[in-house]
Amino acid sequence: MGAIAGRKALERAADVVGDQVDLILHASIYHQGRDHHWNSAPYIQRELGITDAFALNVEGMSNGGMAAIDLATAQLEAGRGTSALVTTADRFCPPGFDRWRGSYGIVFGDGSTAMVLSTTGGFARIHAIASTTDASLEPLHRGTAPFTSAYGVVADENLRTPKKSYLEEVGTESVLRRAEETMTGAISKVLDRTGHKLDDFARILVPNMGHGLMEDQFFKPLGIPAERTVWNWGRHAGHLGAGDLTAAVTRLVEKKEVSPGDLVLLIGTGGGYSVTVAVLEIESVPEWHETTTDFDLPAGVTE
Repeated sequence: MGAIAGRKALERAADVVGDQVDLILHASIYHQGRDHHWNSAPYIQRELGITDAFALNVEGMSNGGMAAIDLATAQLEAGRGTSALVTTADRFCPPGFDRWRGSYGIVFGDGSTAMVLSTTGGFARIHAIASTTDASLEPLHRGTAPFTSAYGVVADENLRTPKKSYLEEVGTESVLRRAEETMTGAISKVLDRTGHKLDDFARILVPNMGHGLMEDQFFKPLGIPAERTVWNWGRHAGHLGAGDLTAAVTRLVEKKEVSPGDLVLLIGTGGGYSVTVAVLEIESVPEWHETTTDFDLPAGVTE
C-alpha cells in the first residue's frame, strides 16, 4: 500500500523532482507484514525502483507521518538532498486488532498516503514546522502490563486497556490538560515564527477521530468549529494510522476546497505524547484525479 501511494505521489511530482529522491521515510502504527528483522522502508524503495537514496522507518504512532515530514524537512534544509518521499500505510484487521473497538472514540481505517518534499518547487510551501513531546503521558499507551520478551500476535489487541488503567490513576482532566498544553505550545512555536494567528488559516487539519474526542482535544482548546477541519470526511474514512494529515491535504487539493494563497495548519498528535505542527501555504491547485475515497451515507443519514 505504501508503495502504491508513493508511486502516485512521485507521478504527480515528476515535473519537479523527476527520478531524484534522496530520502524515503515510511511511518506506520501497526503490523507491516513481518514481525521483526525487517525494514519496510527499503521495500518501498525497491518497489519504486529508487536508487542512491536513504530509506528508514519512523515509529511515532499516529504522529509518525507528520514527524517524518519534520525530519525530512530538516534534512533538506541542511542541504543533504533536494527531495524526499514520506509514505504511510496501515491495515487494521483480525486477529490482532478490532478496528471498531480497538480504542476509545476512534474507528481505524485502512489506507496509505505519500507526500513528496522538494527544495525546487511544488504546489504548496511549508513555512514552519515544529515537534515536541510530553513524555509524562507515555504511560497512556503502555498501561501497567509488564514488558514482554518476544513478538507475537495478541488476539484483539487494543488501546483501551492501557488507557483505562492510566486514566483511572491520574484522571481524564489531567491527561487532557497536559495534551492541550503540549499541542498549544507547538502551535505557538510555528505561529511565532510566521507571525500568523489561528484566524488566518483557511483550514486547520487534525487527526481523524470521533466528534466527542475531537471536541475535547482540538475544537474546544483551539476555539474552532468542526467545519474548519475535514471532519465530515475523516469520520467516514477513519483513523488512517500515521497518514491522516497527508490524506487531508490531498483531499482538500483534489476536491479544490483550497485556493492559491490559502494557509493550512496541520496538527499531528501521537502516543508518547508527541505533537508536530506545520504551517502550509497553498501556492497552486493542481488538476488531480481524486484518489481519496468518497463515502455514500446510509439512507436517512445526513452530513
